[in-house]
Amino acid sequence: MQEMTKKHQIITLISGILIELILGTVYAYSIVRLYLENEFNLNHTQSSFPYLTSLAFFSLFVMISGRYINKDNFIKWLIYGVLLVGFGYIISGLASNYLIFTVGYGVLVGIGVGILYGIPITIIQKVFQKRQGIAVGFTIAGFGLSTVITAPILQILFDFLGFKSTFLLFGLVSVLLLSLFSHLLIKRVDISLLYSIKSEETPYATKSVFVYFFIIFMFGIMFGLAMIGLTVFIGMEYYGLNTNTISLLMIVFALSNGLARPIFGYIYDKYRLKFSVILLSLLTIIVSTIYIFFDSKHSFLFITTFILSWATVGGWLALMPLITKEIFGLNSFSKTYGKMYLSYGLAAIIGNLYTGVMIDKMLDLSIILIPILIISVLTIFSILFIKFK
Repeated sequence: MQEMTKKHQIITLISGILIELILGTVYAYSIVRLYLENEFNLNHTQSSFPYLTSLAFFSLFVMISGRYINKDNFIKWLIYGVLLVGFGYIISGLASNYLIFTVGYGVLVGIGVGILYGIPITIIQKVFQKRQGIAVGFTIAGFGLSTVITAPILQILFDFLGFKSTFLLFGLVSVLLLSLFSHLLIKRVDISLLYSIKSEETPYATKSVFVYFFIIFMFGIMFGLAMIGLTVFIGMEYYGLNTNTISLLMIVFALSNGLARPIFGYIYDKYRLKFSVILLSLLTIIVSTIYIFFDSKHSFLFITTFILSWATVGGWLALMPLITKEIFGLNSFSKTYGKMYLSYGLAAIIGNLYTGVMIDKMLDLSIILIPILIISVLTIFSILFIKFK
């Protein structure tokens, strides 16, 4: 990678953040869902299908694109990703039933987001040789903070333009903005060097180490995603809060999720791998311990525990590319990170199924969190003694 001036580094970083911000709009689904149910007269289970489909294709194509993108086809994949996101939203706007909506929002947008998600991360890792952690953290913070910014915009557009017209507009605007910021992202980047092989690089990870971190990420993210899914339920059932109050608080929680990414990127730069993993696991232990051993119903406790819970997801997602690069090196980063990211998809599915079944069986939250507490303790002990070299 050729040397960049500080100015061009900043332009590249901001472009990456804005790309992730646009991509993250797909997960402002709490707003979309309400209008979707009214538009097609759906029940709660039916309206969840487009979101789960999008999540599945997103995770899958982070892996597929990471495996197959190279210096020769990079631009083609970039164009495919941009067009799929845009056309996916347009098809969602033209949909006459929720199955066609699912094809647009779930399949096409999910694939497009999966293709594009890892590209800014790969580029930022190359551009910022120093302080990679905080640079990558800021980049993917765009994805995490997207719901804070785009959810109110969607709400206004739905009320002003209507459900279908909003998606048509959003599809067109997405193509234009993603094209612009993608151009700025790669303008000063030598693509031929982006996927070049470093002969002097000697990664020291084994397949068993990959499996170990895959499991660590899966269970770590699973806790946070499960708590995110339970935010409204716990707020209402345990703390007696109304939906309006919880909706406002979710802006704060989403901010904690987004801001945790550069924060843990900085922590990783300064204190490295083991400290970062232990700190995230300790946050999970603190939240689990509060719900298992204490019975306070004060709203302050709800706010504190859910700020920490949402932050853990951002923290783990910030660590994932950094640990993957440290353990496996830049030569195989794209392929390995794509496979590692599947842990996020599995975490979402397992976490939601686990908490859903437990709640349907009317189990207390303290019982639900006991396995999470045990897993977090085991994570700390294992990371203290595992050797990577």
